[in-house]
Amino acid sequence: MKPMLCLLVLTCSAQAQQWRLVSSSKAAPMGHGAVYVVKQISGPAKAEIRLVLFDEKQCELRVVANGDSKTARSLDEIGRAEKALAVCNGGYFNPGNDDLGPVGLEIAKGVRSNKFIVGQWVGGLMVKQGTASLVWDNEFNDTPEISNFVQCSPWLVSDGRPWPVPPTKEPEPRNHRTFIMTDAAGHWAIGTCKRTGLLELAHILVTPGIITEMKVQRALNLDGGPSTSLWCRSESGAVQFEKPGWAVRNAIAVVPRNSK
Repeated sequence: MKPMLCLLVLTCSAQAQQWRLVSSSKAAPMGHGAVYVVKQISGPAKAEIRLVLFDEKQCELRVVANGDSKTARSLDEIGRAEKALAVCNGGYFNPGNDDLGPVGLEIAKGVRSNKFIVGQWVGGLMVKQGTASLVWDNEFNDTPEISNFVQCSPWLVSDGRPWPVPPTKEPEPRNHRTFIMTDAAGHWAIGTCKRTGLLELAHILVTPGIITEMKVQRALNLDGGPSTSLWCRSESGAVQFEKPGWAVRNAIAVVPRNSK
């Protein structure tokens, strides 16, 4: 086991060294301590990351659900209705159903849908008594005190290290990604990334010199591809909106604390 562990560490280190930060935009203040940043990254592919970074002391996370495809609200509509600073798409769902049924447990502002799924690469965003955390399936303990929850997979980063994605027979495709991450010390970010594989994104997030705003301890992949979307507005009122290719079941909103 020890030689195998050493080989894994060396492989991860080699992959991480392939990525470097080309440029980072000036952090655009969004109010309540949140900022919006765009990073250009080079490596085996060119990647672009858009991040909304915030502190849990000033902002909280909410899961907002759409009822069906006909009445589904767009992210900008959700953002304005929730008085949010930013909104990204959430977990997986069945796009073939009119009700956009979620895959796994969804708790949207206290309203529950579907059931919790146990799986090797499964995790979730949980908000319990106003405090958010990213939890593994074996860390999840259901309780009425959970006000918001969305399941997704796979994990990207755990304990500050890239977490191997589920193996496939085909080479991992590069696609648009949505993710959520934390340093487990009160600092958070939601973001999107263009043109990367899941394991590539994991290495990008932990490569020194790229995510300089925090040390990423945990990061969870959210629904990507045509669901990838991010809406936010700056303190001056300027709006950035990366639109999804279709209506999504749920969204994760960054809201100032005590906002009604």
